[in-house]
Amino acid sequence: MTRVHMIRMAAALGLVVCGTVPAQAQKVSLLLDWAWIPYHTVFLIAQDRGFYKEAGLDVTIEQGRGSATTTVVVGQGTFDMGHVNITNAAQAIAKGVPLKSVAVYQHRTAASFIGIKGKVNLKDAASLKTLKIGSTPGGSDALSLALFSKLNNMPQSQLNVVGLDGAAKRAALLSGSVDVVSGDSHAYSAIVRGAGQQPEMLLLGDLGVPLLGFGFIANETFIKNQGASIKKFLAASKKGFAAGIENPTKACEFMKSKVLLTGAIEQCVDYFMGLMDLSQKPEDPNWGRQTLDEWKALVATLESVNEIQPGKTADAFFTNDFVP
Repeated sequence: MTRVHMIRMAAALGLVVCGTVPAQAQKVSLLLDWAWIPYHTVFLIAQDRGFYKEAGLDVTIEQGRGSATTTVVVGQGTFDMGHVNITNAAQAIAKGVPLKSVAVYQHRTAASFIGIKGKVNLKDAASLKTLKIGSTPGGSDALSLALFSKLNNMPQSQLNVVGLDGAAKRAALLSGSVDVVSGDSHAYSAIVRGAGQQPEMLLLGDLGVPLLGFGFIANETFIKNQGASIKKFLAASKKGFAAGIENPTKACEFMKSKVLLTGAIEQCVDYFMGLMDLSQKPEDPNWGRQTLDEWKALVATLESVNEIQPGKTADAFFTNDFVP
């Protein structure tokens, strides 16, 4: 064998050997909006079925303590990305927290007023005037009420609002201590149906409140250094959404086998699909893509109730560079 042949063979063998060694997976840390909730099953599915691994990612998933907290922690760089209510992200970005929204799959807020069918009739904004409304002071509840009041020219003094913590709202609604509660439609409709009754709902999105729902954020440093990983993460997560929607019962059973999730499977499915019904379908080619118009509406609305101060243009809050 000539020297040239030996060099060529060595080179070929080197290529073969290199091809069999997998590249080191890029680590990505995701902080959720809250402790385990049915719709988080999509991330567990993506992890269990190897969607993240196939994308060359090593993803860790941690429970959160509210979207507002997650935005701050992600902005600090403690986590690379977050799954949050994007309206909360907008508030944080306006205050200078270094992050951006990188995808939104729920372009219509789930914030609503929920009562029990047969006990209340929620046909329009005015129908709330005679009702006792259970609402949690502070956070998203307070913001929803403020925006509802302003955009419907209905001062909060015209509403009978009862301050309740999150846990107390459920009991108050089912016991009749309040007529309706303010909260996410998918969460409370599942609670009402789980109690053997039917929900009566009035969504804020139908009352002219242009809040955005769930999506993903990333801190500025991670965006600058690992943009390709963000795109891979979103594409793999999208597969998780598709798998969860394909068989929601199986998805809920899988989640209950992996983490602590209270309630029956039926209630989990109800909760999960309630949110998915308000979200973009994963087969939508524009899944995750944000528009300048929706961000202009959100920013202007938040400014109108002094939730954020003017100073940032709408395009400073988001990027579509990583949408799969």
